[in-house]
Amino acid sequence: MTTETAPRRRAWSGRRIALLGLRIALVAAVGAVAVWKLDLGELHDAFRVRSWGFLAAAVAANFVSVAFKGLAWKWVVDALPAVTRRVRYRDVIPPLFIGYLFNAVLAARVGEIVKVMLLRRRLQRQGQRPYTTTLLGSVVAENLVATIVWVGLVISIGLFLPLPPYAWIAAAVLGVGCLTIVVVALLSSPGRQIPPWLNTGPLWARAQRAVSRLWGAVRESHLGLRAPRQMTAVVGASLAGRLAQWAAIYLALLAFGLGRVGWGGAGLLLVTITLAQTFPVLPGNVLVYQAAAVVPLTASYGVGAAEAIAFSVVLQATEALVGVAIGFLFLVAEGVDFGQLRRQAEAEDARRMEDEPADTLAGP
Repeated sequence: MTTETAPRRRAWSGRRIALLGLRIALVAAVGAVAVWKLDLGELHDAFRVRSWGFLAAAVAANFVSVAFKGLAWKWVVDALPAVTRRVRYRDVIPPLFIGYLFNAVLAARVGEIVKVMLLRRRLQRQGQRPYTTTLLGSVVAENLVATIVWVGLVISIGLFLPLPPYAWIAAAVLGVGCLTIVVVALLSSPGRQIPPWLNTGPLWARAQRAVSRLWGAVRESHLGLRAPRQMTAVVGASLAGRLAQWAAIYLALLAFGLGRVGWGGAGLLLVTITLAQTFPVLPGNVLVYQAAAVVPLTASYGVGAAEAIAFSVVLQATEALVGVAIGFLFLVAEGVDFGQLRRQAEAEDARRMEDEPADTLAGP
């Protein structure tokens, strides 16, 4: 370890400790409020599923949603100039589910790096050697397209079913931001980088180089999507995945006897939950996820607080069950250790944060 790298690693460790303290404080604060404000007996009674059949259907719909997300990611990876032949769908699915497992258990999107590392290893066995940064750019590109599709779906829902103003505003702001990035990436020439005026000092220079590498990977991921057929395939898979997620929420509402909330309420939950998952603060985004489901149910549909909390916990469980259970099975089949994979992913993330040379991102 060089003298220059040691302070960076200490600073990185300090940030991680501070973030851990923030998470513990958040959990303690929410727990204290819950004990103070809620009738625990009422909350216990609220955990009653009216229909296990509808709940099983919600789990199946979440599985379909993840499967379509994997299909969309596969088509983005297929379009990469560094990938010389089409990726097999069965090579994408295990890394995707293992990534979901890590995101459910850990925070800070470690699963995104894990799934990129695992996919790269599979591609290496086939004689293809895309950089880890390149594949990470494909993840960002797929998420951008999926978000734009989500905004289109929200607008379509709002045309036929009532949505509160804040849902429109949040979807519009996020959609415009993602659409701007995608359009700029599609129109950028292959050699175009971040403007030089961003390089205004040591800290900005490091940030600029890190962002420039990731931006280059994101732009590269969009080059193949200039073909209408390829973009249509990604958009179609993303739309199918979002529709399956919407259906999963509605089926979970039926399972709890909350059919009165309807498809419009399920659409509103799709908006708030998606926004909450954009900012992973805690492992699995617990508490933030619950708040995103409880607030619209209680404020807009008159659902009791205890019933809304119980529903939010079970709804998240239907999503986590898919990622954790299936992800764990794929992890065992992959023959890799959870702890070792976590350390490798965190080391990869630290290298990106420290702005080490791009060739170190190639990985094993």
